[in-house]
Amino acid sequence: MSSSSGPIASSKPITHPTPAEAFELGSNYAALLRALYGNPQYKFAQPPTAEFVKPATDTHPGLFFVTDFVEKTYIKYVAPFLPQGASRKCRALANPWAYADPNYVWTWEWDPETSTMWDKKDGNEEKVEVPLPKLPENKAKAMISDAWSRGFMAQKIILENETDPKARALAGGQAFDFGPQAREIVAKVGFPRTSR
Repeated sequence: MSSSSGPIASSKPITHPTPAEAFELGSNYAALLRALYGNPQYKFAQPPTAEFVKPATDTHPGLFFVTDFVEKTYIKYVAPFLPQGASRKCRALANPWAYADPNYVWTWEWDPETSTMWDKKDGNEEKVEVPLPKLPENKAKAMISDAWSRGFMAQKIILENETDPKARALAGGQAFDFGPQAREIVAKVGFPRTSR
């Protein structure tokens, strides 16, 4: 579904994502959120924890808006394709603060060879497969299309706000450098484009 320059366009119609596609999109959005919240210019009213985050009002408007936009996209349009609780149980899908906590206990792991999520039952050798949700096809098509479209908008703002007045307007009217990590990751979450 993706390459270093973003998702590959094809003549394939938009359909319910496969488990591997859902996991890849979820892990890309989670990584983008970690890059945005981890930007040194993102300010917090109090130290964030894995359970609670309170942004400060002096965060750059563009950074605040884009982070909020990406977080809402992840929660409303990507997370429904993942098992409930995945952002608290699987490190690749984690929120920034749980991800950064060396003592946080991850109970689920993704197996890319089988495209399955596994629950490591209390450290035992036994693993139990965690089923990924299957949404009704029409709802899935609408949601995945929205996720990609919103990802494309995030791409436009993050990658072009310094050169495109429209993208800059979406970032609060001021140019902002979102950083190399965010620029690299955001290329993987937008609507599939034809390669140039």
